Amino acid sequence: MKGLPTVLPVFRVRSTVLMPRAQLPIMVPEEDYHGVSSEMIENNIIAVIQPRPTFISRNDIGEVIGSFSIGCAGLVTDVSFAYGEVAVNILGLCRFETIGEFPMDGSGIERVTVSYEKFKVDTDDTGTEAQTLDKKKLMSALALYFRTLEISPNWQEIEKTPVDTLVSALAMACPLHPSEKQSLLETVDLRDRSDMITKLIEMNSFDKYNTANTVN
Repeated sequence: MKGLPTVLPVFRVRSTVLMPRAQLPIMVPEEDYHGVSSEMIENNIIAVIQPRPTFISRNDIGEVIGSFSIGCAGLVTDVSFAYGEVAVNILGLCRFETIGEFPMDGSGIERVTVSYEKFKVDTDDTGTEAQTLDKKKLMSALALYFRTLEISPNWQEIEKTPVDTLVSALAMACPLHPSEKQSLLETVDLRDRSDMITKLIEMNSFDKYNTANTVN
């Protein structure tokens, strides 16, 4: 989209995604951070992409082969150092499709060429879709989910949260499988994304309920 660079340095984050207009705080080992620090400080906008997890069925050994092609451009808003780690806060700007990759340069930085066209809705500031979307089903699923986990959230704050903000926060924070998080990231329509997170939360609640009953 206008104003966003189409060539971005790559920053891979395991087991989570960056959603547009959401804040992603992550902790990075200091030695890993230095590989991209100059790019992050100089340009501030990076390509946050989730590695693609695969598993060898015989031993169920986790491996990572490549990355998903869809990620989110993020603005680095804060960097702080503490105890050998780096706290990085990234603000989601707009999702993208990877359309090209550059060979790793001498500094070890990977870059990709991206297109924002499929996700231009991310830069729409009207907010009309979020205002008209009914979040009753999502709230019901959340009530069961938190009850199953024995968590007492601040329901007043959750009720006041716009649907798009709530869906993004849940997609990033809920302990979902990486492929489920990726599916949420890639879903363009907010209504479809809200329906998907609702179903995923319901399934997680059901699984946790059955596991608790089996243990008991």
